[in-house]
Amino acid sequence: MNKILHKDYINPGKVFENVYFVGIRSASTHIIDTTDGLILIDPGYPETLWIVLDNIKELGFNPMDIRIILMSHGHIDHAGAAKELARLTGAKTYIGKEDYQMAIGKEMSSYARSSQERERIAFSPDTLLSDRDIVSLGNTNVLCLETPGHTKGTLSFFFDIIKNGKVYRAGMHGGVGTNTLTKSFLEKYNHPFENRKIFLQSLEYASTQNVDIFLGNHVENNNTEEKLMRVANGDEFAFYAPHEWHEFLNRIKNKLNTLVKEENSMENTLSLVLKEKMIIIVRGVEREKLIPFAKAVYNGGARIIECTFDPTGAASDDEIAENIKLLAEHFGDKMLIGAGTVLTEKQVELTKKAGGKFIISPDTNPQVITKTKKEKLVSIPGALTPSEAIAAHNAGADFVKLFPIGRMGSGYIKDVKAPLSHIKFLAVGGVNAENIAEYLKNGASGVGIGSDIANKKLIAENKFEEIENTTRKYIEAIKSV
Repeated sequence: MNKILHKDYINPGKVFENVYFVGIRSASTHIIDTTDGLILIDPGYPETLWIVLDNIKELGFNPMDIRIILMSHGHIDHAGAAKELARLTGAKTYIGKEDYQMAIGKEMSSYARSSQERERIAFSPDTLLSDRDIVSLGNTNVLCLETPGHTKGTLSFFFDIIKNGKVYRAGMHGGVGTNTLTKSFLEKYNHPFENRKIFLQSLEYASTQNVDIFLGNHVENNNTEEKLMRVANGDEFAFYAPHEWHEFLNRIKNKLNTLVKEENSMENTLSLVLKEKMIIIVRGVEREKLIPFAKAVYNGGARIIECTFDPTGAASDDEIAENIKLLAEHFGDKMLIGAGTVLTEKQVELTKKAGGKFIISPDTNPQVITKTKKEKLVSIPGALTPSEAIAAHNAGADFVKLFPIGRMGSGYIKDVKAPLSHIKFLAVGGVNAENIAEYLKNGASGVGIGSDIANKKLIAENKFEEIENTTRKYIEAIKSV
């Protein structure tokens, strides 16, 4: 295959003075010309090593001059090609000591996509690096700082570059991906949640360094591709940006804090649905009536409201989003507000922007579920059959809404739960104050209640006291279970 046709191909080029980019879009690789051979930082994926080698040649260097293979951490996109590159060139391999188990293929977490692949690319490092170790070759001394969090052994690299008699400091953080710090990842690989605190501390540690030439561990870290083009067009100082380093570290710190905040919000939403067990479905209620209606159901004991999108188009998606925003801002932490009849990814985005916390759909749409989870919202797609319920759960749903359940009866919940006890079901459609207890007794984690509480006639006549009393009747039925 022509490398230029490869989906991840980027033109290789000079970064600054004796530093060059020779990697691909999804796996950064740099070389340093030390006058006594090459230091290569992160060889990348095993399947794209041929592109890296060809890029090195294209820039006028000989891959056989690579003396040191320095790895920021042990994930496959950074260290996967180390074994083969060392075999081809005789270069020595260096990696953080805490990623040794990953390097030799013993640690599972995200290093390779299968056990066979781990075995194929596992290597025994020549040198295990510790904090503040210095790797030297020719005119270059690379300071290695331990900056764990993304992996236990992540290293960040710093070295001086001399250009026209002036010293510039180059730096690269070895791993800022928060994907290994999500709740699901930490639980899957039995990693401690303490890793999040460790990661924040490592960002602070890295910030003790001042950096003039910021190198991206991934191209998006420092807009590598755009800057390489600027260099190619004559701007030899395109990568010179003394302010970027600290701005980048602060951005990553905020990213992790936002991740934790959103995951906590999701956990709170899940807990509240399980605790309260009833979602009030609001459809077609005029905006000026929303607040008094919501106050009525709140006074009646309800704590969760779903504003439905309108598939007929009578009310636009933007209008429904404004309703969600109105309720979310007015009730703050008092009530949980989300969206219903969500059929598109755009509606998910609108809900998130409006302050909604959950997404409910009448169907199982994997794209909507994926988008919901990406936006860190609770996913509640609709299903009726066991096959649909399993598909929804496997796509990432937090709850599955059995809809319409009325014609099936409360016993249907029990029947479906028997083989699918790992799925949390909500019963919607045909549930009322008289049978709600039966649905809950038969295994429903909660219910959705529409027109019996969101009664349009009572709302139009401003009979909110009656709505409050009806809500209280449901709450008493729930408490009786």
